[in-house]
Amino acid sequence: MTEEEIYKIYEAKMSNEVAPRKSWIDIIAKILSIAFTPLLAPTYGVIISLNFTFIALMSPLSTRIIVTLAILALTCIIPLSAIALLFKLGKISDPGVNQQKDRLVPYIITIVSYVASAIYLSNIHAPEWMPMFMIGGGLAAIASALINLKWKISAHGAGMGGLIALIFSIWSNGYATFDYMYLTCIVILLTGLVGTSRLILKCHTFEQVLAGTLNGFFWVFILTI
Repeated sequence: MTEEEIYKIYEAKMSNEVAPRKSWIDIIAKILSIAFTPLLAPTYGVIISLNFTFIALMSPLSTRIIVTLAILALTCIIPLSAIALLFKLGKISDPGVNQQKDRLVPYIITIVSYVASAIYLSNIHAPEWMPMFMIGGGLAAIASALINLKWKISAHGAGMGGLIALIFSIWSNGYATFDYMYLTCIVILLTGLVGTSRLILKCHTFEQVLAGTLNGFFWVFILTI
């Protein structure tokens, strides 16, 4: 064995040993990004609306579960399945839709799912703020899709910003059955953690996360206040 061959073997061994490993911070950031994906934001909003307002006192648990599952299917399971199919067909390069060029069609799917959810909630005579929450989310998605043509904006931020706006609206309109200060603080804290996770994973810049959060907050707030 020549000296050059020995060097190549040593170099390959060292390369494997120093291969970067995901730190626990990266793992937590990934978990938070998945747990608070924008596809789940509507479901979280419905859970809050159905269980932490006067609706919880008026509607049986079975009804609240059915409505929650319907929204989960419309705004998460169906869009997620469509995105998975797009990835399988090679129409998008990343199932997480982290590439700016891949986001237009998933945004369109998201917008349609929000409209369908708003129609569903209106048809079952849900309080006005619930379908308006969905319409606000749809408008935020339209704004994100248009902005995304030129500049990448955070969809995670939009989802969390919408949740903050919903909680503010419920609280300020007196729909809550308890002091929403604690819930508001928790969601704001989670928004910060999710935004930080997107920075750690290098999916967005601070400006993109902030813009996304303000975008989601603005549309939901003006439609539900």
